[in-house]
Amino acid sequence: MAVAEQTARMINHHLDIQLVSKDLDVAHKLGKYVPNKNRPVIVKFVRRQTKIDVMQRANRLKGTNIYVNDDLTKTNAEVLASLRLKALTTF
Repeated sequence: MAVAEQTARMINHHLDIQLVSKDLDVAHKLGKYVPNKNRPVIVKFVRRQTKIDVMQRANRLKGTNIYVNDDLTKTNAEVLASLRLKALTTF
């Protein structure tokens, strides 16, 4: 089974979003193959709204050992982290 199909099924099952593999532009695993070890999957969605829906429902994955993150450059990730810290300190 292709990575896009597996990813669409996982999203359907865990996030209750009805996707088919055609909703994913690209989906591929990262890193070198190692037996009995899971690798991260990077996904590009066809529509931005699909990504937004997935990101909004990502909290449903707590405790499942499945994580959803934006693929950001190191600089952008640091900026986002500092904004989150600032938001926490303003409350």
